[in-house]
Amino acid sequence: MMRRVEDLLKDKIPYGILSNTHGLNGDLKLYLFSNMPELVEKITEAVAYNESQKKFVIVKFSKVRKASDYFIVHLTGIDTISEAEKLKGFIIYLDKSFFPKSKDGEYYFFEILNAEVYDNAGEFIGIVEDIIETGNNDVIVVKKEKEEVLIPVIERYILKIDKEAKKIIVNMPEWLE
Repeated sequence: MMRRVEDLLKDKIPYGILSNTHGLNGDLKLYLFSNMPELVEKITEAVAYNESQKKFVIVKFSKVRKASDYFIVHLTGIDTISEAEKLKGFIIYLDKSFFPKSKDGEYYFFEILNAEVYDNAGEFIGIVEDIIETGNNDVIVVKKEKEEVLIPVIERYILKIDKEAKKIIVNMPEWLE
């Protein structure tokens, strides 16, 4: 049965990238996109996809160990450096259900990306296109047509985040009114 990439990646979240080989026995370096490294050791199976090659493969993790700012992973059936070379640049996707449920007042980026944003009067502001981590608080980048609005994710401006409906209600910052 032939699977379409869109169907395969539906409800999947990019978790990291297989960036390079490590050693001669097929190990690969996995750099994470996530700030949840504790999940790596729980992965048994994932979808690996390479956008530029338009190729995907289901991979099974057999060994994982922490290196400095990445993980060294061994995938079942990948036992030589030449086999590992073929997976360089593949992104590891995990099912959304793999992630622990976020608590009230917290969110994963994937839960609010593409969310609709409305002001407290119900006027449509735009769609969350990106999230900027500033250290103190996140800032959502809201885009409507060609206009971008940056809104700090703090109690004063974010009135409600409905993760299920992908809808955010904001109190517009005074400098934007």
